[in-house]
Amino acid sequence: MLTSMTGMASMSGASGPYDWSMELRGVNNKGLDIRTRVPEWLVGFDQSTRKVISSQVARGSLQFSLKISHVAEQGQRQIDPDKLDHILTNAVVLAEHAAQKGLLVAPLTLSDVAAQNGFIDVEADTAAQRQVMKVLTAGLPELIAQFQASRKAEGAALHSILADNLIQMEELITQASATLKGRAESNEYNFRAAVARLKQDIDPVRLAQEMAILTVKSDITEEIDRLQAHIAAAQGLLASDVPSGRKFDFLMQEFNREANTLCSKSGSKALTAIGLEIKVLIDQMREQVQNVE
Repeated sequence: MLTSMTGMASMSGASGPYDWSMELRGVNNKGLDIRTRVPEWLVGFDQSTRKVISSQVARGSLQFSLKISHVAEQGQRQIDPDKLDHILTNAVVLAEHAAQKGLLVAPLTLSDVAAQNGFIDVEADTAAQRQVMKVLTAGLPELIAQFQASRKAEGAALHSILADNLIQMEELITQASATLKGRAESNEYNFRAAVARLKQDIDPVRLAQEMAILTVKSDITEEIDRLQAHIAAAQGLLASDVPSGRKFDFLMQEFNREANTLCSKSGSKALTAIGLEIKVLIDQMREQVQNVE
């Protein structure tokens, strides 16, 4: 079953004085790109998160975010004397420069001081921080499992669409194969009619040679055979459990190459119409394949 590169999972909980929530999102990408947004005081957690994710995800642009809030009482906050002195000194200097310019500065308020980081928390509870780190580390595998489940569900939808597309492709190729019957006779008739319109006598041997060349140039048997081989390869990828997005993308290029050659060799409105339908179908498949891991 296919796996999509699009998915999302989230978890939340609490540990001691901390509330936390983490989220993992993914969209399509040529390779694996993991970006993390983690509080700085959780030293090393971003690296371990990247390592765990990369061990289970092969492709995609992933965004991991972790938010932690301290739910302890606000009374645990205190003034930092050094920072407060620095803020007040700057305020005095600002007022003096403003007065020299003839400007009046409003008196400094407590909220102004707080906005300038005039207060800090009491010394962090390192034991509580270590505990929340353990809780987050233990919950990470479950988050990734939920993320992978969402990608699998999206991949199942992609699998169904691509399987239907391949069935349609087989039907169109069968129609193209049916045009091969009587194709040589039709080409010979059209060629002889064109020669007749020239009102010139042509050596029968030369005519036979030209007909042989025309037949070889317009033969689409190889293109049909290769298209059928590509369908078999695509069906094999659908049945595979390993990431196959890159192989699918390459296969779409090969499909398109054969469809272009078939159209250039068609020589008939019916075959050209079939070839164009095949190309439209290939474009539809290519859009879906872009999301396959």
